[in-house]
Amino acid sequence: MNKTILIIDDESTIRWILKVSLEGKELTIVEASSGEEGIEMARQISPDLIIMDYKMPDMNGWSATAKIKKFLPNVIVIGHTGYASAQNLQEGIDLGCTEILQKPVDLDEWDRTISKYLA
Repeated sequence: MNKTILIIDDESTIRWILKVSLEGKELTIVEASSGEEGIEMARQISPDLIIMDYKMPDMNGWSATAKIKKFLPNVIVIGHTGYASAQNLQEGIDLGCTEILQKPVDLDEWDRTISKYLA
């Protein structure tokens, strides 16, 4: 079964790296470059899994996660951040992230984490 992953990150390089690393798997990859765009894309496509950056210019990823969880309460959200204080990580979990990876995240860790939730 083809699963859909939505990558929400304002850095095009990060989106590209993640997209390339997921090629060859039976996945549909959709990208959004901001929290607002990501919320709208999530509403349109109902992804199976979302990869959510924390720091974005329009809103932080944890706020975007909370908004998405209101209409997709069961979606898996894997957050990633370079701002990994205990308080920030706990806030992400409290607002709906299933798991949060700390940047820099290596591709093997991404692969293991995504595979765990899409198995």
